[in-house]
Amino acid sequence: MNSTETNLAIVKKLYDAFSRKDINSILGLLHDDVEWGEPENPYNPAAGTRKGHAGFLEWINIGKSAEDILLLNPQRFLTDADSVAVVGNMKCKAIRTQKIYESDFVHFIVIRDQKVWKFQEFFDTYIAGEAFR
Repeated sequence: MNSTETNLAIVKKLYDAFSRKDINSILGLLHDDVEWGEPENPYNPAAGTRKGHAGFLEWINIGKSAEDILLLNPQRFLTDADSVAVVGNMKCKAIRTQKIYESDFVHFIVIRDQKVWKFQEFFDTYIAGEAFR
């Protein structure tokens, strides 16, 4: 397998583990120094960038208490030698307000040493922020 095929396989394993809510499998795919981020937003409790396994676990725990992911639909995977961009759509519910929001997303994932080294999420932060307000 070449590097783009290997990277794609790693990312697909990541999404599969997320769909099963298998945190241990996700951690096994993350580099020790992983940088995990989503756009800053004063209303979204999980917004910002976190580092390492502890940072990822902080993000996942905040996320679990703040919103329900109703749909996470990766549709297209674009690869190169050290990264994968995933294009898709999502539907989430802010737990405190019970408001539902939908957005397209791009997840930019950098692979180093066959582990996820950087995960950066891009989505409609305005509509998400309004759901949390």
